[in-house]
Amino acid sequence: MSSQPLAGRRILLTRAAAQLPALAEMVRRRGAVPVAFPCLAVESMPDTIMQAIAKLERFSDVLFTSCNGVSSVVDALGSHGMDAAALFAPMRVAAVGNQTADCLNQHGIRTDIVPETASQDGLVDAYLQSGLPERLLFFRAEEGREALAEALTERGIEVETVAAYRTICPHDDASDVIAMLRDGEVDAVLLGSARACLHYLQRVGDATLAARPVSVAISQKMAAAAMCGGLHVQLVAKSASFEAMLDVLSDHFATDRSSYTHE
Repeated sequence: MSSQPLAGRRILLTRAAAQLPALAEMVRRRGAVPVAFPCLAVESMPDTIMQAIAKLERFSDVLFTSCNGVSSVVDALGSHGMDAAALFAPMRVAAVGNQTADCLNQHGIRTDIVPETASQDGLVDAYLQSGLPERLLFFRAEEGREALAEALTERGIEVETVAAYRTICPHDDASDVIAMLRDGEVDAVLLGSARACLHYLQRVGDATLAARPVSVAISQKMAAAAMCGGLHVQLVAKSASFEAMLDVLSDHFATDRSSYTHE
């Protein structure tokens, strides 16, 4: 048996397909076996993005809360021959967390504000520490939370929320993964959002079967949402990142060797 608690473990990854390679590599570094099962598909909304960009000069700050939002905005601008890095250079740019900041940096967009806690609540604290925006342009998912916009509006800040993309459930064949779940060949599933959890249950089609692997949630809020949807979550990450999810899963299996089933 390897000294790595996750060695040989088969871990189901439910992120959008474009985000799976980086997460799969993270899983492999732990000695585990990634099993791709995208439960999110991203549908960009270029029309709403470009309508907002037409009013860009009105805003002092711009905020991105996911890599999907960054990609959607950059692609929409690129299709119109516009350089996102140059366009946002005069503005103060915020990212919800380090992963989103990395995505922005990959496109040459400087990030000025990254909260210690990767959440909208963390962003409120970061803005209070760094200075509130005069007017904020907020690119997010269509189904995103309103917490940040409400908190800033209460402080007299104009916030324009722009639906840059929506997440939908993929419809490709799931029979291979369902067979693995039935045969007990999946050790754990990583659930990074409430929507991913909802679509995971939808794709599997059986809450009991979906609950066979150890379920890991990225946050307490996400765990609560999963349980409301009918999925019992056994583990919750100590911070909102996939590394933290793998940490808590590693600790779990380090103390539960009896559950190991794969050679």
